[in-house]
Amino acid sequence: MSFLPRFFAQVQSFFAEAKKALGGFPKGMARLLGRAQTAVDGGLEKVPPGRRRPVIAAAAAAIVVLLFVFAGTYVAGRGDSDAAPAAPPPFAGNVPAARNLIPPEELFLPEEPDFVPGVILGRERRAEWTADDAEPWWQNPLAEGEEQWRSRIEGMIDEIMESVP
Repeated sequence: MSFLPRFFAQVQSFFAEAKKALGGFPKGMARLLGRAQTAVDGGLEKVPPGRRRPVIAAAAAAIVVLLFVFAGTYVAGRGDSDAAPAAPPPFAGNVPAARNLIPPEELFLPEEPDFVPGVILGRERRAEWTADDAEPWWQNPLAEGEEQWRSRIEGMIDEIMESVP
């Protein structure tokens, strides 16, 4: 005995037991089950015997996907039942007031100046410096002796001249 006849026999026995337990199906349900049985029987007669299993598997997969979609929309639509419904936005004439929450001045950057200085000074420039003002930043190169600097400078000049072909 192949899979399909056994499956349909089990489905029919299930509905027969359910009908006994319920004392008969309600009128609408009986009509729906009759139409489903007719559609399945008529549809399977049109399908060649070698292709019935894939067709039934595809139909079962489609039904499962539809059930998941309906369950997802039900859960998403249910939302939080304890939350109060959102109040509609106040209206000013025909235009909702909520549309003007951000003023247009904040959305657009101001015009840039035509001239941007290269250096923006943090303090006013001094007209003249005294020796006391410059003392923290000044180092006298000759304080430790001129010879030290002269030898370093001559060494750099010799190194540069050696690299010239």
